[in-house]
Amino acid sequence: ARYPATESLVWWKPGEYRTSWRGVSLSGESRRGKEEPVVVKGKAVSAGEQLVPVEIEGLEGKTSTEPYQASAATLQFDGLKRLEWLVLAADGDGTFPMDFHVQTSPDGGKHWHRTMSAEFAFFPDPGKNAVWIPLRGVAADALRIVVPRGNPLDDGRYGWKLRKATAIGGEHLPWTAAGASPLELAAWNNLWLNFGLAANEVHERFDSWWQTERPLDGGMRAMGSTLWFYWNAQKLSWLGHSADIERLESSLARIEVSEDGYVWAAPGHEKHLGHSRHYGTNASFIRAVAHHFLLTRDETFLNRKDPDTGQTILEKARRAMQFQTEVLQGATGLLVIQEPTQDGTPTSLGSNYWDFWLFGHKSAYDNAVFYETLRLMAELEEALGETSRASELRDLRRLVKDKFNETFWSETTGRYIGWEDVHGIRYDYGFTDLNLQALHYGLADKDRAKSVLDWLDGTRKVEGDDAHDIYHFGFAPRSTTVSALRGEPPVVNTWGGELDIRDGESAGFGQQIQNGGAIFYPSYHDLHARLRVRGANDAHERWAGIVSEFQTDALRRDPDNFRAQTDVLGILREFPESGVVPYFFIDGFLGIAPVAGGLRIAPALPTDWKSARVDEFHFAGASYEIIADRSVVRPTVAGQVITVPARGAWLFTPDGKLAQTK
Repeated sequence: ARYPATESLVWWKPGEYRTSWRGVSLSGESRRGKEEPVVVKGKAVSAGEQLVPVEIEGLEGKTSTEPYQASAATLQFDGLKRLEWLVLAADGDGTFPMDFHVQTSPDGGKHWHRTMSAEFAFFPDPGKNAVWIPLRGVAADALRIVVPRGNPLDDGRYGWKLRKATAIGGEHLPWTAAGASPLELAAWNNLWLNFGLAANEVHERFDSWWQTERPLDGGMRAMGSTLWFYWNAQKLSWLGHSADIERLESSLARIEVSEDGYVWAAPGHEKHLGHSRHYGTNASFIRAVAHHFLLTRDETFLNRKDPDTGQTILEKARRAMQFQTEVLQGATGLLVIQEPTQDGTPTSLGSNYWDFWLFGHKSAYDNAVFYETLRLMAELEEALGETSRASELRDLRRLVKDKFNETFWSETTGRYIGWEDVHGIRYDYGFTDLNLQALHYGLADKDRAKSVLDWLDGTRKVEGDDAHDIYHFGFAPRSTTVSALRGEPPVVNTWGGELDIRDGESAGFGQQIQNGGAIFYPSYHDLHARLRVRGANDAHERWAGIVSEFQTDALRRDPDNFRAQTDVLGILREFPESGVVPYFFIDGFLGIAPVAGGLRIAPALPTDWKSARVDEFHFAGASYEIIADRSVVRPTVAGQVITVPARGAWLFTPDGKLAQTK
């Protein structure tokens, strides 16, 4: 299916407007659409939320006899602002810069970050018209217009000129915390803007569900492959964006389910990249269905039918769970992959998200996500009044926890192994994400959790590991701490020899995202694991490491290794799951999570924070501002504002009632 391009822009007050849009290609071709009506709904922005426009007049770059003489004009703000528009007014004399780009800074100009959708080459001369450039809420305390080369002038020199530049926005940030530094607030808001909403990114097909190649590669909003369904739901279900929600629901309704209950890897494709079944697809599908329904409370979504088979989404979710419990033997407490070609041996195929590694047979990763699937499916069944189904799932979950620790814990290394193959051989390459998921989901007891975190933090070294600097990349832990070369033969998928795992080659240790490199997404589990085991301050300290990396380049990094391969780090392009890391602000520190009875709000604020707030959280058909405040003793609901104390757990029901809960 083709989906139209959508835009989300700020209008200051509701009403009907007439406007036209102008598209500019990379080669400078320009086309203006016809004038059409735009209906804006909602409440007007209050005067207190508006930013008095910050503007400078008479901008002019230095003229030069050299065309590539870069110059810039900077707008400095009084503190951190939410920037919605940059308005550039031309003189109408042909000196409007034809090449320019807009950058913002979170720290007063010490570091500058790219705005991907505001990089222009061969921009057509607007004459005396003003050029309105949307910035879509980027948080910054400075902005600059960088002109890498001047326009050719009549006297043979090069230069540029603007009559005026105006930045328009507001003081109010969508996510904020009293006590957090401005740099930290910029990181929360902009990492979500870049990798959650992907609002200022450039997308092929003008589609935020589609990636873009270099040099404009950036964040994605979502992805249509099944392994990403749950991450899509986490990012989109609370936003209330009708176009994205329809696309999310349509993907869940249309995805094929095999006769045995296996959920296909992508529309029209049973196997991932035509290669092998990925057994995390069922878990992703179930969790997406449960999470989305528990937030929307829309039973028409669950009853939506597959246009080809007539099966409802709920029927598919139950069949997907049955596949896990029966076909994969999960009812015994241990999920086992039955496919002979995915038996975990060195000649087998990969089975899950980490498909460089030959997880198979008894896979710790697949059992961990199965455990979490049981939790969410139980909440869904209870919400539908199926209490006996919910009870059965919760009973099984307790058994899975016991079996998981019995099967996958290593007393030798003090962490969880990756998998056990069909011959009983166990594989432990220091899989950090797997261990962090186990802690996040509550699979580890106190002693095991301490052992894992001590290993990650470097206070406990594991003999035989090839890396002890686990946070070498700063924004996330290394994916593994043992080189793939250590196996004899190696238990990795080299994709027909395309990847060379030898030291100094394209996929050598530390040079490939799954072999000692890093992916941003595991930081979500890292933050949750630390919150669960050590509390909010430890999670906040890890977040500070991410903020430091954000300050440098807003995590817009995709470096080559020395073999010109770009798979060292996984942040941009086909990693829309990067956006769940800042989502931790919502389901971690604010503790907002959908459960059977409604919306559970259980804040866990760092000591330095007096309060935290998120705007426009959509639940059960309405939008709310949710605040956790240390100074509040009793929870309140005032219109669309929910305020709770910073301690305790509270349940907000679909009918608008708020009460204390466990």
